[in-house]
Amino acid sequence: MSVTEILNTPSMAFYVPSCNTVYAWARQQDGEWVTEYGAKTLNAVRRIYPDTELLSFSEVKEAQNLGYRRPWVEISEARYIDQLEVLPPLDWCRGFGGESFKSREFTGGDVTAIFVSVEGRFFECHDLHTLKHKALIEDVITRFCPEKQLNSGH
Repeated sequence: MSVTEILNTPSMAFYVPSCNTVYAWARQQDGEWVTEYGAKTLNAVRRIYPDTELLSFSEVKEAQNLGYRRPWVEISEARYIDQLEVLPPLDWCRGFGGESFKSREFTGGDVTAIFVSVEGRFFECHDLHTLKHKALIEDVITRFCPEKQLNSGH
């Protein structure tokens, strides 16, 4: 392979959804994707993990993030305060009718624990660290406080 061909070849991996993990990185050998070490084919890996898929790096990242996500749940004030104090929070914000922050400790991939407080109620989910405060507050209000009107100010 030329340098150009190598640079243009997508990074691929053997991904196991049931374990939310990469079994091995893949490389091409004689026109077939095989494990980087040991040269196992997809069929060989599926004998060990039947649900193995061959995915690009970006697809693996997306699949892993999906596997780490968890929906909103209502939590106690004590849990909220504990998580606020255990590590310095990321993106601690107030406004739009609530308060939110994200944990510095990532669940995996681009997913972290996210905490929201609205009108004395407290919530937690695990989702992408890139979500914005306003969207988090709107999501919690829509799901748990539908009678509350969204506050557009700080």
